[in-house]
Amino acid sequence: MPGRLTSVFVGRDAEVERVVSLGRRAAAGVGQVLLIEGEPGIGKTALLDTAAAGYPADGLTVRRGAAKELQRQVPFAAVCSWLDSDRGSDPVRALLRSGERAGDGAATHEFAITEAILDLVDTWCAAGPVALIVDDVHWADRQSLAVLNRLCGLVGDLPLLLVLAARPLPRDTGFVALTAELVERGAPMIRLGALPEPAAAELVRHMVGAAPGPGLMRQVVGAGGNPLYITELVASLLRDEAITVIADTADPTEMVDGPSASLAGAIAQRLEFLSRSARQVLPMAAALGPTVYVAELAAVLDSPILEVWKVVTEATDGGLLTHADSELIFRHDLIRQVLAEQLPDSLRAGLLRRAGQILLATDAPIERIAYYLLAGENELDKPALDWLVPVADKLIVRVPEIAVQLLQRAAGTTDLGMRPVLLRLHAQALLWNGRAAEAEALVRTALLNRPGDDIELRWLLMQACHARGDLREVVAVAEKALATANLTDADAGRFHGMSGLNNFLLGRFDAAEAAGARALAIGDATENPLVTGYGLLTVGAVRYTHGYLDEALELSNRIIAVFDSGFGSDQFDPYILYAHCLIELDRLADAEAVLHKAIGHNRRIHGVYLGANVVAKARLYLLNGRWDDAIVECASGLSVPDAFGYSPFLRSLSALIGIHRGTFLPDPDDIPALNNQLGSSGYGQFLPWIKALMLETHGDPRGALDLLVDAHQRLTDGLTAPTLYYIFPDIARLAADVGDEQAARSVVAASAELARRQPTASRTGTALLCRGVAERDPAILRMAAADFRKAGRPFYEAQAHENAALLFAADGSAADARGALDAAVELYTGLGASWDTARAVARMRPYGIRRGVRGPRNRPKSGRAALTDTERKVAALVADGFSNSDIAAQMFLSRRTIQSHVSNILAKLGIGSRREIAAALSGK
Repeated sequence: MPGRLTSVFVGRDAEVERVVSLGRRAAAGVGQVLLIEGEPGIGKTALLDTAAAGYPADGLTVRRGAAKELQRQVPFAAVCSWLDSDRGSDPVRALLRSGERAGDGAATHEFAITEAILDLVDTWCAAGPVALIVDDVHWADRQSLAVLNRLCGLVGDLPLLLVLAARPLPRDTGFVALTAELVERGAPMIRLGALPEPAAAELVRHMVGAAPGPGLMRQVVGAGGNPLYITELVASLLRDEAITVIADTADPTEMVDGPSASLAGAIAQRLEFLSRSARQVLPMAAALGPTVYVAELAAVLDSPILEVWKVVTEATDGGLLTHADSELIFRHDLIRQVLAEQLPDSLRAGLLRRAGQILLATDAPIERIAYYLLAGENELDKPALDWLVPVADKLIVRVPEIAVQLLQRAAGTTDLGMRPVLLRLHAQALLWNGRAAEAEALVRTALLNRPGDDIELRWLLMQACHARGDLREVVAVAEKALATANLTDADAGRFHGMSGLNNFLLGRFDAAEAAGARALAIGDATENPLVTGYGLLTVGAVRYTHGYLDEALELSNRIIAVFDSGFGSDQFDPYILYAHCLIELDRLADAEAVLHKAIGHNRRIHGVYLGANVVAKARLYLLNGRWDDAIVECASGLSVPDAFGYSPFLRSLSALIGIHRGTFLPDPDDIPALNNQLGSSGYGQFLPWIKALMLETHGDPRGALDLLVDAHQRLTDGLTAPTLYYIFPDIARLAADVGDEQAARSVVAASAELARRQPTASRTGTALLCRGVAERDPAILRMAAADFRKAGRPFYEAQAHENAALLFAADGSAADARGALDAAVELYTGLGASWDTARAVARMRPYGIRRGVRGPRNRPKSGRAALTDTERKVAALVADGFSNSDIAAQMFLSRRTIQSHVSNILAKLGIGSRREIAAALSGK
């Protein structure tokens, strides 16, 4: 007689022990990733159930989720299945709900959500060891796979066990990348194969209450050792009353043929014992997806809800449906697939389309409505279009892939009145989805087919070109619109502002200032804060680049005042110019605080200038001598969305520090060549700088000088101008060493003009250093050192002392030379600049000058003494139980930067987990 399906977990003792032991290691502070693979029904979920049941006793908090087939295109759906009602998930859910107005920053939006999820995991781990489990990862969305990939790189420093379960095939590219990462890291994997025959026999014995005989085992062998197949096949025999127990041995009844050795056949037999209405309803419920929503199903089928509820109850009692959290789902997806395949394809598509139409009038999640509407093959009708337009912005952010497909279909509607707005929304969806080239092509085609000018399409075209880094085309589109279109003042201001900003980024400063001034005038006249902001930013950026920092600072202050009045969620950063001005005005602590605010702002609004702010922070740390922090910032910055190509600068800055420290890591030869992107234009001196220093290390000071002089001549009037003077001290030193008076005069004049325009301590110090070296006057170099000390630039202060020491020695002032050399070496040592120390000492040998009282040696490579000041602060906070996110907030650093510091701390202390840091610091 038919009965409720029962099952037992057998034959996996070794696998269970392995999963449990990894949990114990995580509880001890040693994190790990585990991948469990196996075909459908092989027992992956049962293994997770068994192992997870024991984790709390080992001190692990279990957070469990699963990817769902229906949500493969819902960003972050798989990893957000971890979230529950705790308050810690609020920031993540808020970001997921954000996007009332979809912009062009999909990558940055995803980056912000990823960081928020990683912050949340970090907070959980700070409270105690955690086991994060994700079942059915083969169905995970692209964004969740990216988060899991990031977590794989973090688990080693956290009390975290990350357990992933998946089918081996089929695999999309995201899942392939994740498994490749696991293989590279040597992560353990468990591949569940067929149950051995003794275990299969034990499973059957549990189901029938007697040992299976040879006849019954012959039937079971046909299931291939798959527990689900075995369970269903034996259950079908029991329902047929086709098993007889004789002398505690169970075998099939002789006069009854056994069921087909296929899961489909077993499930089909199970349906025979259901009522007629259940046999009709369940395939249609299966066609709508893995989750059964009773009210929706009743509406789609136009059936009384009580009748549908009876069917659902019958299916639950029969073991076809089960409760998972607050949802009713099919007990296994294979069961759902078999049921759904009983319907013709046309009927399944019709059901999905009708479900979408029915849900339009409900408060169902917009993602589910969109999924159902997309399943239809016909054009969307008027009610669907009326629903789609007002929710499109939210849909673009929440399910960008579905939004693109649905809006593409909608844009092809014959409703000519709605087509223009749908085309614009489709372009926005493509932009948000990171498909700027497709968005540009769509907009250009739409503009060709429009009888008149469509200002919003032209604005979208500029946004698409900007997102692709085609700044020249942005300017061309803006100028054409300004010349031909009948624009309102507000629209004209927007186009002038965008034209000005992109002209500035192209180094066309005269055109930029003119357009920026025009936007500023329009913005002030119309009281439009966005237009005013664009004008202020453009004009201020030009003044900054020309070296007039006070003027630029005043304009940047006005930007922040305008921003405080609010002007929507446009891709605008009110802090970036202010931060750059503060750096060059030697207000480094203020600049760091502003950059922290700027980075947070760009993450919130999905801003395109996030990378620029991270780069500015790394540059600040280079100047103020926090070189370890600069290296960490460069490493973490490589994962930030990089629309403007800052990666070569980050790698160059790390290589520059590596040369000075004598490690030559990363390898300067691996730095990518400069290109025409903003990252190369804005910091174009860094690559030739490291190449020049490499030539000097190989004994070619003439070649090094030629490279730097060429860079100076090429970059004087471009975007590099505000920071070009960073290389002037090396030009002055090399020019003196090789006797190139022309190069020396050139750098003296350039540095003097820079100081005249803005006499900051750092610029005055640079001018004094260049003049002191050229005029061979150590007294001037002492003044330069004092200015650099005032500016908070220890490396440049050391260079001034080094050059002064050489001149004192040449004049026969041995005591002064030794004092200056000691001052230089002490500063170099504090930075770990061993190459500069060696150079300074070698330059003094011809004069018989040796170092005086030995200062501190270079910092050890391991042990507590190897920790930098920042690492000691981070280590102390870790020891006090703070999470990386909490530490990041306290220290005005990113969570990824803190994570990098923690990794460095663990390596230097020679320990395996952050839980050991407190003991290592106390010497226990």
